[in-house]
Amino acid sequence: MQKSIYFQQFFYRRIFDLSSAGGVYREILPKPEHLVSKALYTFDIGANDLAMGYLDNMTTEQVEAYVPDLMERLASAIQTVYDLGGRYFWVHNTGTLGCLSYALAYRPDLATEKDSAGCSVALNAGPRFFNTRLKETVARLRVALPEAAFTYVDVYTAMYRLMSEAKKIGFGDPLRVCCGYGGGEYNFDKDIGCGVKVEVNGTVMEGKSCEDPSRSVSWDGVHLTEAAYKFIFDQIVDGALSDPPVPLRRACQAKGQ
Repeated sequence: MQKSIYFQQFFYRRIFDLSSAGGVYREILPKPEHLVSKALYTFDIGANDLAMGYLDNMTTEQVEAYVPDLMERLASAIQTVYDLGGRYFWVHNTGTLGCLSYALAYRPDLATEKDSAGCSVALNAGPRFFNTRLKETVARLRVALPEAAFTYVDVYTAMYRLMSEAKKIGFGDPLRVCCGYGGGEYNFDKDIGCGVKVEVNGTVMEGKSCEDPSRSVSWDGVHLTEAAYKFIFDQIVDGALSDPPVPLRRACQAKGQ
């Protein structure tokens, strides 16, 4: 959670310094009091933390073993923001790692058992474990920081809904990469990524974009397309997948309002 240090020592302090300087900064920057007490602090964590373990050839059990430490780091980061005056927190759980082409390609040993959506059961086990611990951590923070309002947002369910119903809602194969190289099941080659050119024996191979990214779920095997992210946002913005079930527009209201 090094970013909490950056927030405290650089962004937070810099906003106050520049605002005090007056002039154009006072016009274009948020008011310090809004930044602190009226802002919504969004935490979206887990994806890289879990992926690094799997890409380092860890088992799901080994990945799960370091999740408690991640929870402590998250709690510490939120405590830092709270101590500075932050009171509104929108905490996302992590998505379906086992439905991403790069994870399936890098860990084929964990991709042998797939569910009906074509996602790796083993690679999704880590995110589900992480999300359970995350929800418990948010519950503890509600008790420890009673003046704060926490919204736990179930991004995993929204993302899995997209993966499992992609064709029904107008997308193509959710596992097939839009910007990639190699064709095959995923159109993904870990050595020739999106925008990368490789020359082999005089032949140039390049990871190129598909013709219509708006119909693709996966952009480059790691990230989703803009259209896919919009679908996920539309699933979570109204609070239907949140605990408590408050829409985004009300996430900055005090509890009970």
